[in-house]
Amino acid sequence: MDKALELSREQEYTAYVQQLLLAVIERSKDYSRGHISSIRALLADAWEELRLKPTALSVQDMEQLATEVDRFLARKALTDNQAQRYEKMLLSPFFARIDFTENGGEREKIVIGLYSLKDHDGTLLVHDWRAPISSLYYDAMPGKVSYMSPMGEIKGEMHLKRQYKMENGKLVYFVDTDIGIDDGLLLDILSGATSRHIRNIVSTIQTEQNRAIRYENVKLLSVVGGAGSGKTSVAMHRAAFLMYRQRDHLDAKRIAVLSPSNSFSEYISTVLPELGEENTATITLHKICSDLINARVEMPLMQTEALLDETNTLRRDSVRYKSGREFLEMMRAFVQEFMRTGPEFEDIALGKNVLISKSELTRLYRVDYNLLSPALRLIRIQTVLNNRLEAWEKSLYKQYESQLIKSYRGKDLEMATRFAVSQRLQPVKQKIKQLLNQDGPKLYVRALKNAPEILERAAQENADAKYVWWEDAPAIAYVMLALGFASPDKNMRHLIVDEAQDYADVALSMLNLYYPQTQVTLLGDPKQRTCPALPPCDPKRWNDCFQTPDAPLVTLTRCYRSTLPITRLCNAILPDSEQVVPFGREGDMPKVDVATDQKIVDAVKELVDAGYKSIAVITRTVHEAKRISDFIPKAHLLDGSDEDILTDPGDISVGGYHLMKGLEFDAVVVVWEDARLSDGERRRLYTACSRALHSLTLLGGKKLISDLGIVL
Repeated sequence: MDKALELSREQEYTAYVQQLLLAVIERSKDYSRGHISSIRALLADAWEELRLKPTALSVQDMEQLATEVDRFLARKALTDNQAQRYEKMLLSPFFARIDFTENGGEREKIVIGLYSLKDHDGTLLVHDWRAPISSLYYDAMPGKVSYMSPMGEIKGEMHLKRQYKMENGKLVYFVDTDIGIDDGLLLDILSGATSRHIRNIVSTIQTEQNRAIRYENVKLLSVVGGAGSGKTSVAMHRAAFLMYRQRDHLDAKRIAVLSPSNSFSEYISTVLPELGEENTATITLHKICSDLINARVEMPLMQTEALLDETNTLRRDSVRYKSGREFLEMMRAFVQEFMRTGPEFEDIALGKNVLISKSELTRLYRVDYNLLSPALRLIRIQTVLNNRLEAWEKSLYKQYESQLIKSYRGKDLEMATRFAVSQRLQPVKQKIKQLLNQDGPKLYVRALKNAPEILERAAQENADAKYVWWEDAPAIAYVMLALGFASPDKNMRHLIVDEAQDYADVALSMLNLYYPQTQVTLLGDPKQRTCPALPPCDPKRWNDCFQTPDAPLVTLTRCYRSTLPITRLCNAILPDSEQVVPFGREGDMPKVDVATDQKIVDAVKELVDAGYKSIAVITRTVHEAKRISDFIPKAHLLDGSDEDILTDPGDISVGGYHLMKGLEFDAVVVVWEDARLSDGERRRLYTACSRALHSLTLLGGKKLISDLGIVL
């Protein structure tokens, strides 16, 4: 093959596709302008009719007009979206090609890009990366191959696998390969600077990542991998893939991302729009719990900061227990017991007159209404009690009226009688309210009745707090959902949970109840389970939390974020854990030194002078981050507030490690005060250091640096 001649042919094809794209874009804009003209004409006609005769248009006519306008607006939105998609393709119309012959068929050239594009006669010039046949590019090598289509398995032979490098709309070179994504091309992409937002990776999706992206009919998919292995990218591309494949019943409004922070939400906000889909909603577990239990809940950041104090042993022990399997089983057992027995019933009486007996209440709950949820059973019992109270009220009304008639007349008599009846029945109504209004905290207290002594002591310590401790909130919400005292979200169809290793078992189980009709993608890295009190994370337990024993688990083993020297340092911080396999991208050696304020300033200045676009200073605590932000020029503090967003170019992000999770920066300065180098402390330090792409400086206390004993 004459490579120069072949490159010229490919460049001609690129130019042809771009010309067609320009034509399609202009046609879409013409359609859009036409829809606007149609709307204006409709409104002009309506105004003219109203001007000539104000009563000319009936309500029905106005509703029909609104429907017509909405129809044209919907068409305009579709054509505008199409134009925007194709405008994105102009700079890189496609990124790959395979040549494929289906058994019994002819050889086809399959060009793959961000979206599909047809020419004037309907021939596909570019295939969407999510199309079934496109999976061959990510998964297969030249030779005998097969892929799954809606019609079943398609077999054939792949003759060619080609990757393209585009720059500013020009095809620079191509690479023919008989392996996966060419390492040289991938290295070229990874060596660039990062941006404020996560990038789409459609041109460099690896085989292991593609397998996770294209899972379809599973209730739960767990994706586990080290820092920089592409977990978040996989999840967002999986969302785009599922919207493409399930277009009839899945859209962005039915997908939610459970985000660890506001800055992370912003970081991922552009991926789906880049892929031609609307952005999804992001929500936090704190927001879900606060809404469900209708109470003030401690912010997770406050809990983390409290647990970093190693003298806070009671809270640490309590959190450790409440995060594990045994505590979840305790909550499940309480739910089953409450469903069987209900509240602690007793007679409801007024003096010697019994409104309803304990035995009848028990029978109504356990027998008559036992097919309903506990919450609905109590509502039915409430109806029975209301009917009986009404009869009592009528009887008492007559009794008091005959007594008060000597002192009152007319409306005064009626008011006095009603007041007397109300006062008489107040104790009964209060008892009914206490019995039937089972709020979350009340149920939770009962659930902890036979709990280990450590939980009782922790509950006593929290008794005077003005908010629910964070470790208790998911458990309260779980109990309320399981018993029917809170309503689930039945609209969502797909949930992405990032940093799943940081969630307690009871929290994941609560999400399973709150989103009963969703597929779930869990993303996690056990090495980054950094909450000071959480027990080790076992992703296999996630299946139990979501009641899916056979759910698939995809493990991503390679790190694509950091340079080889940075990855080696991160691995050295956690020498006893499963090591991340680094992608072979060389770079500067990390710098390790004892921390002083001047060294922090000098390190940041050196990175700014070197031209790095995104720089972060990451600390052990928010308190330390606040202190450092006071003397770092152009510092932007991430402190967990609602206003947390990523910095503007040129600003320096400063924050605690727990607020930087999931993010990445060109250059990072880690400032780590002395602390006992426990397994948890190593995981926290690993998380901080693994945010760096190209440059890492670790400044720590003397004891920390000595204890690490890192040899690069």
